[in-house]
Amino acid sequence: MLEIKNVWKTFNKGTVNEKQALCGVNLTLNDGDFCTVIGGNGAGKSTTLNAIAGVWPVDCGQILIDGKDISALPEHKRAPYLGRVFQDPMTGTVADMEIIENLAIAARRGKKRGLSWGVKADERFRYRQMLAEFDLGLEDRMSSKVGLLSGGQRQALTLLMATLVTPKILLLDEPTNYLDEEHIAWLKRYLLDYENAFILISHDIPFLNSVINLVYHMENQELNRYVGDYDHFQEVYAVKKAQLEAAYRKQQQEISELKDFVARNKARVSTRN
Repeated sequence: MLEIKNVWKTFNKGTVNEKQALCGVNLTLNDGDFCTVIGGNGAGKSTTLNAIAGVWPVDCGQILIDGKDISALPEHKRAPYLGRVFQDPMTGTVADMEIIENLAIAARRGKKRGLSWGVKADERFRYRQMLAEFDLGLEDRMSSKVGLLSGGQRQALTLLMATLVTPKILLLDEPTNYLDEEHIAWLKRYLLDYENAFILISHDIPFLNSVINLVYHMENQELNRYVGDYDHFQEVYAVKKAQLEAAYRKQQQEISELKDFVARNKARVSTRN
């Protein structure tokens, strides 16, 4: 479904602020792959999501969805394939527009829009039912401006907008921010029933473990794949790290012994002369 092949990205290339963000990144997701991307701050997690979404062009490499190369497509032309929840709910909505207008825009994602796109009665009824599921009173405030909502209300609206039309790939960046336990449970149920694939970035480890089956670890601007939940990744990674450290210590010991051998032989030759 989603393939990222050898993607590279450097910001501020050729300047003193040049930063290598992605180095030959590869990632593959199929239907039913519920994935998290983990790594330290600044490792490139959000950069990877932005590359998929088309926020900026990659330097080289390919991004394919269902075999179609979307690498050269601008962000708005990738909209039919993707749903996205941002870390900041302010980013995923239009503050100066009404709740119902935001939902109508999300419902028409990737579709051609005419000069008139009024919300019909059946559409309004559908939105009302969906909003009522959050139990935040939003169904009675559909004409309110989104900018007047609280952070939790706005994040709930962003989740609904991202999933209103089932996307091929769902991109979630800290989606549990601003959500209470009840709405985190709603999100968990939705993701477990999701029919396609998603990429999730979250520091909420219990939530991660409850919904994912695949981990991509971002380290040194590269992605490594681990099958299983976050706890399983930690176990496997700890073994891998210990093996690498042991190999490094052995290598350093061998180098030290070789240097000592060379030094002793040099001294022996010098004594003979």
